Amino acid sequence: MIEDGAKFIKDLKRALKNMEPYVKNPLFLTQGKRFTNFDMLVREAWANWLITVVIQKITGDRQTFGEKKDGDGVVWNVDKQNGFVVEHVCAMDYPAGKQLPTGEERIIWAVEHKIKRGPEYAKDKALVVFFDGAKKFYRSKIREAIYKRHNFKIVFCVGLLEIKDGAYSYIVSEFRDTFKDRSVSHIVYVNQDFTDWQIKQQME
Repeated sequence: MIEDGAKFIKDLKRALKNMEPYVKNPLFLTQGKRFTNFDMLVREAWANWLITVVIQKITGDRQTFGEKKDGDGVVWNVDKQNGFVVEHVCAMDYPAGKQLPTGEERIIWAVEHKIKRGPEYAKDKALVVFFDGAKKFYRSKIREAIYKRHNFKIVFCVGLLEIKDGAYSYIVSEFRDTFKDRSVSHIVYVNQDFTDWQIKQQME
């Protein structure tokens, strides 16, 4: 799963600070800008960072993420030496692009877009939906719409909730068919100067 020469993030806190100017300039997220020294789109790296810190919080194991030639990255458990490949789909507001629906329909649309790629495309991968502009949405409706309709190991929905006084909050929701009628969601609060973060579980 880890390829020769692939780069991995060594320090999540340092990576957070390095990504600050890119996250705070929405053009880097919406326009598909790619890092010159890390084979990943800015929005892919940012979503992977958010997922990684949440998994680290849940498991208590050291986690990281890195490059993958035939995917949009690998989320890796450093302590257990295992992980999973991620594929990303974007559901963001583009100034001159397609107008997407709000609410859970925005997220469901993105998942269905990837379902159409077929079971082989999804095999052994996690899907990451990176979104903004959803406004109010219901995780239960997302869960009902995608349950047993895809072949991904996991579906992560990573979305911007609020920017307030320079601080950011994102929701990271995890959907697995094995969860049946439940999902697991956490809110990641990133402070104003991107030097630290807090994570709180959001209950159903």
